[in-house]
Formats: sequence, C-alpha cells, structure tokens
Amino acid sequence: MSVFHNLDPFDALTIFYQGKKDGFPEEDFSANLKTRGVVLPTILHRFLLEYAYMSVNRQSDCPRFIHPNIMTKRIFRYGEEKELPLLIIGRVGEYEITTADEPADDPTVFLMKNTPEQAQLLPSDDTLSELFKVMFAGLMVKTNGAVIADEPELAARLLRENHFDLDEIQNNPDLHREYSIGFSEQDRTFMAAEFSDGELARFFFLRSESFLKGAKELSLENLV
Repeated sequence: MSVFHNLDPFDALTIFYQGKKDGFPEEDFSANLKTRGVVLPTILHRFLLEYAYMSVNRQSDCPRFIHPNIMTKRIFRYGEEKELPLLIIGRVGEYEITTADEPADDPTVFLMKNTPEQAQLLPSDDTLSELFKVMFAGLMVKTNGAVIADEPELAARLLRENHFDLDEIQNNPDLHREYSIGFSEQDRTFMAAEFSDGELARFFFLRSESFLKGAKELSLENLV
C-alpha cells in the first residue's frame, strides 16, 4: 500500500467520496453558455459537474459555488476609467466569489463585498484549485474523527504513525495560505498540511475505514 503526498484536490475528493459524484447536469452549463454567454473556467465546470450537490460545496463558513443560472457578470470599475469584467461564481460569508470574465483553466479568484458607496474587491493569490484545497481541508475538519495538530510534538507523532514524510510535503512559499493534502492507504488516513506565508502552521488528520475500501476499489495507484 502507498502513501500519497501533494494530492490534486479532485483525487482527494475521489477517495473521500469513494467515487460518488452528484453535481449539476451538463445541460445546465450548455444552456447558460448558449443563452447568457456564461463561460466557466475548465476546473470549475468539472467541480460543479461532479460535486456541486455534495458536502464539500455545502459547508457553512466555507466557500460555496453557485448554479450557472445565477452566476452574473459585472464590471468592476477602479482607478481612472479602468474596468475589469468579472463573473460572480459563488459566495462565502458576506462576500461574493468572483473571477475575471475571460477564458482561463485555473484563474485567480477574488472576494468582492458590496457597500453603499461602492464594491470592494479584495486582493488574492488563490486560484480555483487552491480554493478547492481549502474546501477539502474544511471538509476534513468538520468530519467526525478529525484531529487538528497545531503542536509540533503531536504533529510529528501523527505524521510518523501514518507514514507521512515531512520532506515530501510541498508548498509554494509565494502564497499567503496553502494546503498540501496527503493520503495513506495503509493507515486509512488523510493529512492536510496548512502553510501560512510559506511556513508550516498546523496539520489536520482524518482516519476512516471507508477510505481504504474506496481506495482499493478505485485503484488509487492509477489516479495520481
């Protein structure tokens, strides 16, 4: 059995849900493209097609992506007569999640807050794929049996017991926040390493018998 480090969020979700998927039908995307010109980033199209109705996209206090029927286009004006076309794709708390309304596979996401004076667009270094990792880490923490290891001794012990190698965990030091996801087949354990400004902040661990069953049936070696 293998230990996987730095998993793609879609591979992590495949293991977590044991291959189950429940999302918006393809016809909804096609209809909005034809009638409203709504073009979704490739990676978001896939996420909503596979996981829109599942718990990863239904968590309180976490990002949620909306149906293409209610995605809207908006022009954000800034500076001296400068404009940025946006597509509103989701919500988190009092903020709307947006991307630039232009073709991109994995675009940067922004948070926008509407105020009586004008809309505020917050700077971001998250792409959609990074946001999916954030959502998966949130899913882990809210699942029964999750352990948050924010003390070095506890983190080191759990990494060792579940056969994760700290040297194999990768991160991008240029990102303000990042998660690296791992999975141990032998120990039926997910691990998420949280980085803040390039430094390790804490680890999340989640163990379940069902993950092993799902991993075997899906031939995880062929996934990553």
